[in-house]
Formats: sequence, structure tokens, C-alpha cells
Amino acid sequence: MRTTPLRLSKILYLAAILLMGMGLLLGCGTPDASTVRQPQGDVDAFWDQFNWTDLTAAEQSLWQTLGWDESSWQGEADEPASESKLWNELTTEQRTAAEQLGYDQQSWDVSPSNSG
Repeated sequence: MRTTPLRLSKILYLAAILLMGMGLLLGCGTPDASTVRQPQGDVDAFWDQFNWTDLTAAEQSLWQTLGWDESSWQGEADEPASESKLWNELTTEQRTAAEQLGYDQQSWDVSPSNSG
């Protein structure tokens, strides 16, 4: 059977859809604004890999609860006060935001900013 250009383009189109679907199922797709990614392993290292503009709107909102904004995230302004606080010194709202970002008391308290 001879493959025509039209048939080939349909096959490529279906293959692209299949690959995009697999990527979304495996978590490789671009997250939407309401997505909060869950770190695996070192939580600080996970979040350090992103620029502020790479964060979803939901992630930015959680970080803002902890006092971060684009300038502080990019190192153009001082880090927020929450960075030097231990877990039990955070407000309930801040702890909830930190938990949604993948932190717990142990990972928060061993963060480089909280060591000392």
C-alpha cells in the first residue's frame, strides 16, 4: 500500500496527539495556572530551578504568602522574613502554603536559610 502525503500527515498528526497525551499523563506537560507541582527529593533544589515567571499563578500565590515576589525570587531584593524563621515560627497560613509547596517541618527547618 502506497502512503500518500495526506495519509502521512494524518499519521503524524495522530502521533503528535498521542505523544502530547502521554506527556500530560506522565506530568511532562506545561502546568496550567492552577497547578502546584510536587517536588521529589530536595524541596529547595526543586524550587531553585525555576525563575519566577516559570511558576504557575497558584505557585506564585503560595510563595507570596511566604513573602516572596518576583524581585526577591530573582535575587534582586532581600529574601522575606519567613526564610529565617523555623517552622513553628511561621503563621498557620504560611505553614499551609509551605506544605502545599512540598515542605514539612523537617525540610523547612533544615533549609540553608534556617540553619545557624
